[in-house]
Parts: sequence; C-alpha cells; structure tokens
Amino acid sequence: MRSLNQQSGLSLIELMVTLLLSTILLLGVMQLFINTSNSDRTSNELARVQETGRVVMELIAQEARRAGYQGCVSTSSETETNVSYQSPNATVDIKFPANAINGTASSLVFSYARPNPSGAFKYRDCANNKLEPYQIIFSNCQANLCMRDPNTGASQQVAANTNIQSIQYIQSCGANNCIKTATTADMGLVRQIQVTLAVTDSRGEFEQPRLFTSVIELRNRL
Repeated sequence: MRSLNQQSGLSLIELMVTLLLSTILLLGVMQLFINTSNSDRTSNELARVQETGRVVMELIAQEARRAGYQGCVSTSSETETNVSYQSPNATVDIKFPANAINGTASSLVFSYARPNPSGAFKYRDCANNKLEPYQIIFSNCQANLCMRDPNTGASQQVAANTNIQSIQYIQSCGANNCIKTATTADMGLVRQIQVTLAVTDSRGEFEQPRLFTSVIELRNRL
C-alpha cells in the first residue's frame, strides 16, 4: 500500500506542456517538408523552362543554317522555284538567294532545297542526289510556338507556353553590320538574325516569362 501511494502520474500542466512541445515539433517538420517540396517543384519547373528554351532555339537555328541551300552550286546562284502546300492548297514562289529567309517581328520563314529521290529542283547536291524546294515557317499561335511545312500544310505545335518575342535582322552595311527590323531589312543582305524567345512555366511559378536570346549565323550567304 505504501508503494502504491508513492506513485504519481503527470499533472495537467505537465501534459499541456508536452502536447505544446509536440505540436511545435510537428509543425516544424511539416513546414520543412512544405518548403522542400516547393523548392523542388520550382527547381523542376525552372529546368523544364530552360530545356524548352534551349531545344526550341536549337531547332530554329538548325533551320536557319539550312536557309538558302541550293545544292552543289554557289550560294549566289539565282533560282526561282515554288513550293506546293497540301492544305490549304497553295503555291509559294521562292527566289534564291534573295528571299531564302523572310519574316516579321514574330515569325520566320526559311527556304532551302532538301534531298528527295523524285525532286525536280534545278540543282543537285555534291553527290548528284536530287533535291526538292522546301519551306518552313515558325510563328506564334496564341500561347504556343508552331511551325508549318509543306508535308502537312497545317501548323503544328512545337512548344507550349513559348512565343517568339522579337526578331532582329542583322545585315551588312558597308564595313559594318546594321540591326534592322522586318520592315526595314533587306532580306537579301541579312547575314545574321537575333531571336528572343519568351517561355512561360505551365504552373505559374514565375511572375514573368524567361527570355532566351541567340544570334544565329546564316551559312548560305556570301
């Protein structure tokens, strides 16, 4: 009986203090988890935006470097041909090298000859393979970037939440280079283009779109 009388449990104050400390510890763990999760989500979204900008810019640069290619002839050779689109039914006239590149402040048009066994282009490549005229167009379609080619005729989405924000055309001006807009540039003299892409994240993690700018050299120019 004496041993039982000497035993005692927690007082109400001790119990309340224990619950308070446990609650604070639990809230701290939960806050740490939330912060880590948010940070990981932001990092993943930033990586996705950067990868989208890099891939799209490389795709545009790849087509830009092909612009004006006419096969195994001088880049100054003058050729007039046309490209027929499947849908809508239309024929686009192309004059090489003058309008091998064209565009506006937010769209780009690249024309070149590409391999095709049944092609009827005026020239052939250096391996004597036949070529066909080809034209590809990059343009904004609402919040996305699209491209149009003669194979389908319709615009196809290249990247979501991506737009061409601006394009500057760099042409020869005597011994110097001049930066022109689409309305003032002589496309036949353009040697480089400066493209700026705006990429927006899909989850709204960033208040402003990320901008990616690149100067692309046109290879098939004198």
